[in-house]
Amino acid sequence: MSVQTISRPITYDDLAGLPDDGKRYELIDGVVDVAAPPQDPHQYALLELATTLNPHVKAGRLGRLWIAPFDVHLSPLNGVQPDLLFVRRDRLHIAERRYVAGPPDLVVEILSPGSYNRDKVVKAQLYARFRVPEYWQVDTNARTVRVFALKDGRYEAVPRGDDGRPWSLVLSDLIVDEAGLFLDRE
Repeated sequence: MSVQTISRPITYDDLAGLPDDGKRYELIDGVVDVAAPPQDPHQYALLELATTLNPHVKAGRLGRLWIAPFDVHLSPLNGVQPDLLFVRRDRLHIAERRYVAGPPDLVVEILSPGSYNRDKVVKAQLYARFRVPEYWQVDTNARTVRVFALKDGRYEAVPRGDDGRPWSLVLSDLIVDEAGLFLDRE
């Protein structure tokens, strides 16, 4: 039996052609990364965030939300699975059955110990490069939500509202109540 090696960057099509083994794969600049399974604080924050955002999106007929695992196909060498993503109604044509083909309007990454640097730095740079207008970092340890807006090719923190809560530029009139997003520590 011979072993076949690939001497070129891995492409999204290569990755999509692999059998489903239940793991979460992402492709950044032709390099495959396997994400560790999320832990309880991560999943709790994701569920609370999705149940907060979805009624707001539906009531305003703003577009559509997806939660991981769902691919975002940015280019032949870049395919990621943000924890949560949003596409505005007028851009839903980029949504396909298996993935969103192009940059969403908003991505959310819930920072985990195993993905902290990748989510906070590497993926933030990737999202900026592909012009994702808004990027959120949800830190379950610090119990914070930081919202960033793309300006001149870089993310800048969106100032919190007068009440100290984060708010979205993309999801109009949405203010996030951080207190309810995080698993109570006992």
